[in-house]
Amino acid sequence: MPNLEQLKQQRANLRRNISRIRNSVDTKLAISSAELNCRLAILEAYFKQVMTVQTEIEQLDPDEAERETRGEIEDTYVAIKVCINEQLGSDAHNLTVADSVHCASHSTSMKLPRLSLPVFDGKYSDYKNFITSFKLVVDKQSTLSSIEKFNQLINCLRGPALETVKAFQITSENYSKALERLKARYDNPTLVFLDNINSLFTLPSVSRSNAKQLRSLIDNSSALYNSLLSLGNASQIAEAMLISIVMERVDQDTKKKWNEHLNFSDLPTWTSCVSVVERHCQFLESISKPGTDSSASQQAIGKPRNQKHQRQGLTFNCTSQTYHSCASTEHRTYRCPQIVGATLNQRYDITKRLGLCLNCLGKGHQAAKCPSTHRCRSCSRSHHTLLHRDSAGMSSSSPQSTPQLPEVPQKNSEAAVHTHTGLNRIILATALVLVKDASGCYKIGRALLDSCSQVNFVSDQFAQALRLPRKRSHMEIRSIGESQTQIKHRTSTTIKSRFGEFELPLDFCVTSNIAYHPDTEIDISSWKLPQNTPLADEGFNKARPIDLLLGTEAFFDILSIGQVRLGVNMPVLQKTLLGWVVSGRCQTGSTTSHSYSISMDEVINNNIERLWRIEEVNTSVDIYTPEQRSCEEAFKNTVRRQPDGRVVVRLPFKDDPGLLGHSYEIARKRFEALERRLSRTSDVKRQYADFMLEYEQLGHMSLVTTPKLDVPHFYIPHHCVLKPNSTTTKLRVVFDASCQTTTQRSLNDLLMVGPTIQPDLYTLLLRFRTYRYAITADVVKMFRQILVDPHDRKFQYILWRSTPDQPLRTFEHSHLWDCYRAISRYT
Repeated sequence: MPNLEQLKQQRANLRRNISRIRNSVDTKLAISSAELNCRLAILEAYFKQVMTVQTEIEQLDPDEAERETRGEIEDTYVAIKVCINEQLGSDAHNLTVADSVHCASHSTSMKLPRLSLPVFDGKYSDYKNFITSFKLVVDKQSTLSSIEKFNQLINCLRGPALETVKAFQITSENYSKALERLKARYDNPTLVFLDNINSLFTLPSVSRSNAKQLRSLIDNSSALYNSLLSLGNASQIAEAMLISIVMERVDQDTKKKWNEHLNFSDLPTWTSCVSVVERHCQFLESISKPGTDSSASQQAIGKPRNQKHQRQGLTFNCTSQTYHSCASTEHRTYRCPQIVGATLNQRYDITKRLGLCLNCLGKGHQAAKCPSTHRCRSCSRSHHTLLHRDSAGMSSSSPQSTPQLPEVPQKNSEAAVHTHTGLNRIILATALVLVKDASGCYKIGRALLDSCSQVNFVSDQFAQALRLPRKRSHMEIRSIGESQTQIKHRTSTTIKSRFGEFELPLDFCVTSNIAYHPDTEIDISSWKLPQNTPLADEGFNKARPIDLLLGTEAFFDILSIGQVRLGVNMPVLQKTLLGWVVSGRCQTGSTTSHSYSISMDEVINNNIERLWRIEEVNTSVDIYTPEQRSCEEAFKNTVRRQPDGRVVVRLPFKDDPGLLGHSYEIARKRFEALERRLSRTSDVKRQYADFMLEYEQLGHMSLVTTPKLDVPHFYIPHHCVLKPNSTTTKLRVVFDASCQTTTQRSLNDLLMVGPTIQPDLYTLLLRFRTYRYAITADVVKMFRQILVDPHDRKFQYILWRSTPDQPLRTFEHSHLWDCYRAISRYT
């Protein structure tokens, strides 16, 4: 195999031969048509050879500066061929197939439409068609480099197929590895066979007589059947169809067992499917108890399939009630003699053993997610009346103490009576604390101190009032009775004492509601509270909602030395950094009885409240993406300030700058097109030249005598945008950093996109109205005040000359401009 130097020598010889042909046809001497045809054939042969040599040179040395020779060779070839055809006139021959590949700009007598690039989204049955078309259109093109082919491959992939090769870095060596990876994953006859079977069962049905729909159904079915015949025989197709029908009717566990059994190297058989299903049946029979149906036990443990629809119905009908049957008989669970005739402790054991809901005695869910709106008729808490314990905590020891069974309500309202027979009540410790909101200000919130909680909680309503940023978090909170609550969001903030400088940053789980405390107001008129003990919550005896719950993490950090006992059967005052909290048992002195009625009026009020809540303004929480966080870190680590006060930043690259291809030729051609356009409008040309002259005089761009073309760089094309109605700048020069290079990558493609740190428009408008006077102004040349580090200025080259008779010179930007997508952090 020739080395690089030998290939360069071959290219030089071929170029001399092409130049000799050009000198022969440029002469004024008369040349016969036969000689011109011979010269043309020789030219085409030389051109094919020199392009092949050029491709080999680029593969051996991609960073070679002479790679731009390809464009010069093509221009010379086109010029000579046009000259020969003009001399031939009507005797000119049609272009060959090779010409249509290397010289697409020259028309032919019979030009075929250009093939579009195929697209592959990861469907196994489409892989063969895709890879065949891709190799024909892209892979077999000798004029394309491996990096260009790799970029074309990425542009053709979608979804799972793109994820398969996305991890490969775009290099010449990884192109073949990416093709091999695609083949290893998708060139699987078994998966293609199963995919065609599934496609056969998902064909759209024909609802009425329609020739077009019938024709489409028959054509698609025939195509799928022929594809199946190419992978297996008729018997294997029939067995696969039977397996697909059966697997659509089994449960998810059985289907999972069958999918795990498939080895994807052989076609599935009905015998193996029956073997797997029978083995799973034997397993289910072995774990089921004698005399019970395994399907019933599975249904009691699993979630009912129609639970979602029941929840939706309960949204608008507050009196509907779902009754569940006993696991072993047809009567209702709450009328089961086994449950009714048992003691209270036995009822709890039966309920736990059968996996029933403590609130409605239903199956398939827990009390925390119970769809029933009914509660205990004795205390109105979330458990069934059969499971109620009295306030003294004594359980029934005989069946005669069973409370009255609930009846199906017949009216649109229900009444309940709560009789509190105890003389003692328990006061939980509460405190008013200062909580920092999103703007850094503090607002007062009522916190419940709970030393038995492993996490801290904040109510959703209070978190919205503070406008705290949230993070998605999937957490399961378990409490007494194995009740579970799903937490979807977390947030962080700082609490501060009202009586000192104590501050504590904490993480909170956002929950929909934290209960009121106390349930009813407590009379403290006869209490003798010390005068020198500032209470953490002056309204501890009044029923008010709880905004925060501080768990063990914060509880022991706020305790201080100091305790005051108010007396026998009276609560205790404990000193904390948040103030003195009141907690403990207190005696009310009399038996209390509370009656209340829940009617449809409450439901109507809730619906009205939902209606006006629609008009509330909820600002979105800014959650940085990994790329935005990386851009933020890059800015913090590289930004610096010069002695004169100017800020200097580095460009936030997310990929290797070496992925940038050659951009000089593209920028040169676009600049020449710009010159031709400006030459037709003298006024616009003058404004453009004045703009660039001011650009250079202000030091925003400077002349580069020796551009660094041997290292990764980027030439930025530019053009103008006219805005005649503007009062300041009627012509603005736009720099296009999104222009792709020869590797189909642009500068903007390699730069990270930073986060937007400006407040939202709603906040700006509100802040604008909080002051008596406001000033608005336009910052002139705002982006030009931020300098770019000299190491990165080679990525900001531009081409410019004021008149066409001047040489084309290279300039470099010394500052940022608003064409970057990654500058939002700096604004």
